[in-house]
Amino acid sequence: METITKHLKAVALVEISTSKTNPRSDFNEQSIMELSESIKENGLLQPLFVRPTDKGYELVCGERRLRACKLIDLKSVPVQIKNLNDQEVLEAQIIENLEREDVHPLREAETFKLMIDQGNYGIEDIATKIAKSEKFILQRLSLNNLNAAWKKLFFKDEINLSKALIIARLDKKYQKEVAENASDWSGGIKSAKQLQSYIDSNITALISKAIFNPLNEKLIKKAGACSNCPKRSGANCSLFPDVKEEDRCFDKLCFSSKTEKHIQTEIDSIINNAEDVYLIRSKHQDTDDELTQKLKKLGINVLVNYNDFETIHGKDKRKNKIRGFWINGYDHGKYASIRLTKKQEEKSMDPKSKESVTAQVEKINTRAKRMLELDVEKVHKRIVEAMSDTEELTVIGKHKHCDATEQINRLILWNALGWPKKEHYGKLLDIDKYEKDSHAGFLKRLMELTKDEMAIIINNVGFDTFKSSLPMYSEAIALRHLAESFGSIPIKDFEKEQSAIASKRISRQKERVSKLKKSVKS
Repeated sequence: METITKHLKAVALVEISTSKTNPRSDFNEQSIMELSESIKENGLLQPLFVRPTDKGYELVCGERRLRACKLIDLKSVPVQIKNLNDQEVLEAQIIENLEREDVHPLREAETFKLMIDQGNYGIEDIATKIAKSEKFILQRLSLNNLNAAWKKLFFKDEINLSKALIIARLDKKYQKEVAENASDWSGGIKSAKQLQSYIDSNITALISKAIFNPLNEKLIKKAGACSNCPKRSGANCSLFPDVKEEDRCFDKLCFSSKTEKHIQTEIDSIINNAEDVYLIRSKHQDTDDELTQKLKKLGINVLVNYNDFETIHGKDKRKNKIRGFWINGYDHGKYASIRLTKKQEEKSMDPKSKESVTAQVEKINTRAKRMLELDVEKVHKRIVEAMSDTEELTVIGKHKHCDATEQINRLILWNALGWPKKEHYGKLLDIDKYEKDSHAGFLKRLMELTKDEMAIIINNVGFDTFKSSLPMYSEAIALRHLAESFGSIPIKDFEKEQSAIASKRISRQKERVSKLKKSVKS
């Protein structure tokens, strides 16, 4: 758009009509009243910007000033007149709105959408014009996906931008579900972390944890393969910058449908092929009625957890392995290595046979072993109760820092690590060096770690905990100090680049203000 030249004229208010394309639709009435009082006392310091029409003039920029002038019944106002086409009008209005300091992110979202729908702009064009990153534009555009209820909360400042972006990723039907579960104990909206946790647990799913093959295009033909689906975090990383783990599926119904189809296929395969696999279930969870009736008609016995079998955790080293397939419960649809219980094995035994007597003796010994474990648990409970009443836990200086304190400190830090990092650094630090000594061996190895080895644990816990903090808070300041200590992160370069961007922005603002002031004087 060509530079607007100075062309001032006094125009009657009745000749000026408001624009239908102005992206700004909400106005603070109190603010307009205050502006009208200022205009009444000092005059209109900044002229309105209009273009000529067949019936007079159409307002391009300055609707807030126009409303204030009407409040005090001004007959005419100074205007700047420019012949502009519709495309140029829209661009002028958009730029003016985006330069406001108090523009709401949702208004930015609506404006960017308007630029794309009516202004023939692309994402890259918008980013260049307003000096923002493409990621910023994409994230703002995603806010248009919020349903009416969430938008209302956002406008009322009952949710912040981070919460709005989390919700905007979801389909509107899932946004409604989150809204029904979004209240915290005080009646407000849960924190962004709590909302994300609810979504991760109840709506989205890690594709890597799927029990079906995500690359299978034929499982549900209409849905196709997960790798080609846009409803996953990996399909657009700009909209999911905080999702550091593997792909997450954001279509719960599709993911559930694929899971159920896979489970049914596996069960049919086990039944029809008579594979050496038992169908197993949890006695504390319901089983699908249709499946229960089907198995009953076929005369297929389903083993019940604890009654008929026990699962084997870890590597199954037996020569004659027995597998089971869960038809309900937490591990629904997964295979497991199982061990038949003595009760199941003893069903066909003679009570006085050698095998039966051996089984009964083993049962007695097992019970005795468990009783010894309970003895240890009772002693531990008494220790905990006694500790809670000591001054060493309540009075500062009563107990000095010692090896036991350091052990607690190191264990807290280790437990604060996320599971993937525990696996990664556990191997690097040989944390299972004394695996044969079980938990005591783990603590022994933890105490052997040097300060430098502990540093990698401390730094990662600090990074994961504080990375989302705002830069003015102590957590973010501490994280910056850590980054500075690395010596490899060009922080000064980051600040210099951002300062250059800020300088250009401020320069444009000053230039615009200067031109407007000069136009009034002339």
